[in-house]
Amino acid sequence: MIRNKRDLKSFVSELNRIQESIHQFSEDSFNQEINDVLERMKINEGAEKLKSMPMDVISTLEKGLPINLLVNNGFRTIYDIVNHEPEELMQMDGIGEKSAYSIYNAVSRIKESVYQQAIPRINPDKVSNEGINLLESIYNKWQLLKVIEEFKADFNQFKDAITPDIETAKKQKHMIGSLFQSRAEKEKIKLAYENLNQEKNKKNLNNIKEKLNEILHFSVNKEELIQHFVRENASYYTEIEKVTGAAHIESLENLPTDFVDKVNQYTLDVTDLNVTLRGYQEFGAKYALYHKRTLLGDEMGLGKTIQGLAIINHLFQNNQKYTMVVCPLSVVANWNREIHQRSKLHTYIFHGPKRDEEFAKWQANSGVLITTYEQTLRMNFEEEHQLDTLIVDEAHYVKNPEAKRSQSIYKLADMAEYVLFMSGTPLENRLEEMKQLISILQPDIAEKLSNELYLLQPHEFKQAVAPVYLRRNRKDVLCELPELEIIPQWMDFAEKEERYYKQAVMEGKLMSMRRAAWQGGSPEHSPKLEKLLDICDAAAENGHKVLVFSFFRSVIHTIQQHLKGRTFEAITGDVPIARRQEIIDVFTNAHPGSVLLSQITAGGVGLNIQAANIVILCEPQWKPSTEEQAISRAYRMGQSRNVIVYRLLTEDSIDVTMLEVLGEKANLFDLYARESDVASLALNKQEEAEESIKQKVLNLEKERIQRKVGESLESLI
Repeated sequence: MIRNKRDLKSFVSELNRIQESIHQFSEDSFNQEINDVLERMKINEGAEKLKSMPMDVISTLEKGLPINLLVNNGFRTIYDIVNHEPEELMQMDGIGEKSAYSIYNAVSRIKESVYQQAIPRINPDKVSNEGINLLESIYNKWQLLKVIEEFKADFNQFKDAITPDIETAKKQKHMIGSLFQSRAEKEKIKLAYENLNQEKNKKNLNNIKEKLNEILHFSVNKEELIQHFVRENASYYTEIEKVTGAAHIESLENLPTDFVDKVNQYTLDVTDLNVTLRGYQEFGAKYALYHKRTLLGDEMGLGKTIQGLAIINHLFQNNQKYTMVVCPLSVVANWNREIHQRSKLHTYIFHGPKRDEEFAKWQANSGVLITTYEQTLRMNFEEEHQLDTLIVDEAHYVKNPEAKRSQSIYKLADMAEYVLFMSGTPLENRLEEMKQLISILQPDIAEKLSNELYLLQPHEFKQAVAPVYLRRNRKDVLCELPELEIIPQWMDFAEKEERYYKQAVMEGKLMSMRRAAWQGGSPEHSPKLEKLLDICDAAAENGHKVLVFSFFRSVIHTIQQHLKGRTFEAITGDVPIARRQEIIDVFTNAHPGSVLLSQITAGGVGLNIQAANIVILCEPQWKPSTEEQAISRAYRMGQSRNVIVYRLLTEDSIDVTMLEVLGEKANLFDLYARESDVASLALNKQEEAEESIKQKVLNLEKERIQRKVGESLESLI
């Protein structure tokens, strides 16, 4: 109840306190808090690295310094000496002024370098206090910022409504002073007090105080916070990137500065786009829009689909509303899902008996038509039909100009103003095939390459293809990615399996040879199966989920029999595309210890399975890229936990011979698939046809088995 000027003064003071309390919350204040925590984490991360650096690292910067003297005085690591001034160093016998300052300067440079390169990562299985503080700061910003803006609006509306009455009430005078006030003025003052004491004002003030109290005491349960981070990992790191303004400078050093500037200056319209783009994703979308006809070769797991969607959405906002997405059948559902979840665009599926009806709807209403390569051959696309944008996912499917599906895509590409080809590993292909793709997009560049490529160095090649080809690697742009560890697990055949294997070798049955190590049928008679079950048990005990890949359905069936209650429907070639995503959704929400089984040819591409951080490869594959793609299902943007890949391998078997024969090819693939150099020339010269490799492996194994049998017979004589 406000009865007099003293009560009024208290009331106004309360309003001012509320205003001061709420003004401490702003986007800038949240951002500053995030930056402060990140700085502390960088310092801590840097300190840990310095603790692992021996003193002789100083010698790499400056020779001739008395390192032994420092070690003898108890300085074992750079961390031990990092806070010592030159004057302190000079207190040691044998260290003069010149050496002291040289040591100090070298250590300072090492400290600064380590600090700049320190990348704070958060492992949800082992979160530090500072890590929790960082997650809380980001989470609070997301949850509170909108609430606070609404609260400020409500408070200002309330304050603006009562301010006239407050100002009038302030004119109330003491007894003697009131004698000189007119009756009308006294009536206004009395009415102002009555207004301030109205029930609605009391109610509004109480509501405001309750909301403020909720804001001031807002908190989130630690376990809920960590689980939210696991689910929204990419969003947290996107927020960090946005707040710090330190978008990773990815593989742009080979592009001309003015080229990069022009792309960055392009304005990307993200209206109605329900996703925050990473810095490199925004650059990729702008790049494709600026150059209009491009090949995006980002490594798997970097979100090429999201970049494609950003392009489609931008053009739709600018009245270029007809887009066609052509992709393998396995990723049609994924494209449809992403578009619906992250935009307001309408989609139409050109596949099945209603494809013509869907095509007509698309032309009538605009939006995105999603189809497959083969279905484009059934598409009666006429010149009067509208097509602004063509997105071709896994574009290496149309590298052969003689194939009908390639010719169909080329015809569509001629009709569209904007064309984006996407392929995660285009440099695995032969150079001629890559040039073929570029020739459809920007023939002038393709022609230049065909004339001059053999004379160009890799750096010059990158410069030449800059307007048409963009590739970024995970290690370059996802600095927050957890660690990836690949562990070979070698074991012997069981007795029955070895007999089965030798017979398969002599009969020349490659497929039987590759799955021989699973013929024991039980963990007691199959070391590979026993090891797999051990890995799955350990994963369950540690709260992890497992992703198992095999080429063979029989192997998947065997494993499934021994993991009853812990697995789901296996993803095989028979499982419809839409159903595959449903299985992954169930697996994502399942309890720790769950195992998802998949044929590597069915689940190794087009699916995101970040819920798993243990990956098991049951046997080596003929193409290194097949394993790379499978690993990338889990080790991709959004993965918060360290990923461990177990390769199950059998001694004295085709596994050994395959790895030996494929070793050189694998090294080449690793070199060239992870660099934007066109080194496919070298790959082209040294890569053998798959059938040739298989025959070579079979011959080597036959020779080895025959030699072993011969040695056994000799030992009996």
